[in-house]
Amino acid sequence: MRPKILILVLALVSVMPAVGQGVSMSFIIPKDGYFSAPVSPLSVRGLGYKWGMIGFATGASLYNMPGLPMSGLPFESDKPLAGPFWSVLVPLQLTLGIEGDRMSFQLLAGGFGMWHISPRLNYGNLDRAIADYEGWDVANANVDMKSKLGAGWMAGVELAFHVNRKFSITTEVEYLSGQSGMTLKGDYSGGSYGGMIETRPVDYSDANLMLEGLEISIGVVMNGR
Repeated sequence: MRPKILILVLALVSVMPAVGQGVSMSFIIPKDGYFSAPVSPLSVRGLGYKWGMIGFATGASLYNMPGLPMSGLPFESDKPLAGPFWSVLVPLQLTLGIEGDRMSFQLLAGGFGMWHISPRLNYGNLDRAIADYEGWDVANANVDMKSKLGAGWMAGVELAFHVNRKFSITTEVEYLSGQSGMTLKGDYSGGSYGGMIETRPVDYSDANLMLEGLEISIGVVMNGR
């Protein structure tokens, strides 16, 4: 059901009338995660409407997420516990801007939805986090995960340099913060050298996959100026 919803959203985004539309290269630098690059050219931004200085903007980006952190666990880790996997991010934001002949500036604020495609755990980092939590020398987890659609907020600024009336080069920096449910169930085993092996159940129904950090975009927009 979730893929059908995502396809519907992307279809609506692709056919809606727009004051400007184009492609961009968007990169995410996540907090406590690994640098995330876009799957070019699958990053579309600049769709929307404007009424004078005020408007709204949307788009869609497909990312390769090497690693993201998790919350809602009984232990903490300074390394990402999930990844790599693909993620689709769809923003919807209000804009407030000033237009000039050579360049324009606008503030953006709103929310975004995200869908993680076939996410998987980073068992190396997870096993080390569990061993530290239990005070063991070694640990080995065997966990199934179930992901949900996620959402969050984002805000930032955009500069557009107008090459001519129809063609602009844009740079955008935004801070985003969101999460998606990621239920973990299974067990893990481990112990200290020379000791007994112990097995503990895993049922983390409140676990979340976190996406927080900076998104930097450089793109080309064909606009209706």
